[in-house]
Amino acid sequence: MKPLLICALVFCAPAAEALDTLMVGTGPRNWSLVRESARFAGVADDSIWTWQAPRGVNLAAGLAQRGGSVLVEIEVPTITGTETATAPRDGLPNWTDGDAGSAWGPDEDESVERRGTFYIDLGGTFRVDRIRFFPRLDNEHKGLILGSFAVATSSGDDGPPLFSRYRNVPRMAFNFFNPNRQSVVDVLFERRDVRYIRLQSAEGEPWELAEFEVYAEGSVPMGEFTSTPLFIRGGFPIWGQVFYEDGPVEDLPITLQTRTGPDEQPLHYFLRRGDELEQVSQRDYERFNPLDFAGAAQVELGPVRANPEWSLWQTVVDGLVVSPAPRRYIQFRVLMTEPGTVIEEFLFEYVEQPLVDVLRAEVSPLVVDAGVETEFTLSLEAQLNPGRGDTGFRYLQVRTPALVGTVERVLVDDEEVVFTPTYDGEGFTVDIWQRIIQSGTFVQVIFNAAILRDGTAFEVRALDLRPEADGIERVYQTASPADVDPFSVGGELVVRLNQEDLGLLDALTVEQSVLTPNGDGVNDVFAVAYNLLKLTEPAPVFFQIFDLGGRLLVEGASEDRHGHFTRLWRGLDARGQRVEPGLYIYRVKVEADVGVESRQGVVQVAY
Repeated sequence: MKPLLICALVFCAPAAEALDTLMVGTGPRNWSLVRESARFAGVADDSIWTWQAPRGVNLAAGLAQRGGSVLVEIEVPTITGTETATAPRDGLPNWTDGDAGSAWGPDEDESVERRGTFYIDLGGTFRVDRIRFFPRLDNEHKGLILGSFAVATSSGDDGPPLFSRYRNVPRMAFNFFNPNRQSVVDVLFERRDVRYIRLQSAEGEPWELAEFEVYAEGSVPMGEFTSTPLFIRGGFPIWGQVFYEDGPVEDLPITLQTRTGPDEQPLHYFLRRGDELEQVSQRDYERFNPLDFAGAAQVELGPVRANPEWSLWQTVVDGLVVSPAPRRYIQFRVLMTEPGTVIEEFLFEYVEQPLVDVLRAEVSPLVVDAGVETEFTLSLEAQLNPGRGDTGFRYLQVRTPALVGTVERVLVDDEEVVFTPTYDGEGFTVDIWQRIIQSGTFVQVIFNAAILRDGTAFEVRALDLRPEADGIERVYQTASPADVDPFSVGGELVVRLNQEDLGLLDALTVEQSVLTPNGDGVNDVFAVAYNLLKLTEPAPVFFQIFDLGGRLLVEGASEDRHGHFTRLWRGLDARGQRVEPGLYIYRVKVEADVGVESRQGVVQVAY
């Protein structure tokens, strides 16, 4: 069966089959055009990437390649007089060309004052802890020092610009007004995130700079790219698989998240007029200038709030978009965890014929004892829009890290129905053997499972199999959590653990306490089974065998998360020799950030 695909950002011509793709990265919707924001990531028309920035690298020397620049504030004529603008000037790139023999000073341009304001855009946000600048250091020019100045920085995320993108709220780095007497200004400061640097000169004497250097602190922050809201013209798509140019998106060292909504405004922006809030567009919010409201009641920037019609960010799981559908708009966010990652293209698969209009689900109970097999009820409600051509579904898929036992019953509108379950180690799929096509249909699945981690999620999907020209496509639609069962408490798809006396190790059991390692196939292996609880990150786990004198004979170690595990011992010591008959102590020990816990017992070796 062919998995459902999601294309990237180029609209494809309608196909005969239901499957379509949206492509990002090539064509009319390249990375630059779909960028809403980027942090610690480079963006070009054909790719996004994270760069290497080891400690001691002069970031300013590469700003031109990253799309950065060096600008200065100048006065430009207007119809009503003049206004301040930021602009490039011939010679300013000499500050960041890596050549200490080339320089520029304000006296070379009649439109630039010695006492002026300059901006350096690094072309991306970096972690910086050192800035260094100087004039040419030959005898003729080393006295052209900048004697009085202030340097401030901005990450680019410090709030909306006032008059330009460079006027984000600055954070002072250092200044010299006393004045500076050093040709080379070299200042080390506590690390900060920096994209924009503002240099304000208060020097009235001639000065120049040959190089303005900015040094990386050396740590590697996570790159982040957020797209603008994207849409399918005239359609209400169900989003499926995501791919990149070389294969499955899950092969990339990234976290991909999506959210969906009915319009192009995932956030609402407000101005504050006294005690009142006024909603404005993102463009007006970001271009807010208090001088535009002179003489009126006090107006200031107000809050930015999530649009309640948009879903929350949800992580793409196994390459599949799980955000609610059908929704006309989708927005994605890429978190790049490794330096040197390059992405040229994303492909998002979708179909425009939804399964249902609204799919909501909940699970109960919501609080259980750790590691104890519990009967759960999954309740689901489907609302269809037949006039739009909703097709309904026949299968329900549940993905969860819980230890699923068996599916016991399935009910449709309170009547038990015939069903066929399949299990794959990551949850289960139920074939209901009838198509859910009636709006308002209420489905319940009763199953057994053991919960080993606090906050265990159940991801619920309706699944349909649709024929197409070259095979069968799998169409998924993910359910949103909601209170659909009036007889249950909650309306959630996340189960918590009872926290009373909750430890790290649970349900430690042995099949037999006598080991006879003589090769006859009976009791040749001693097995210890146990559950690890609460571990959200891998932790060291040790399986140890001691003699009665406390001497360690053999030890096995692993890095494990929560789950069910079995450890084996074949009666051998660390050298691979069979141990002598007698009693031995076995121990399982977990060393986690939340504490250290161990369980032990006795095993008898006999021949």
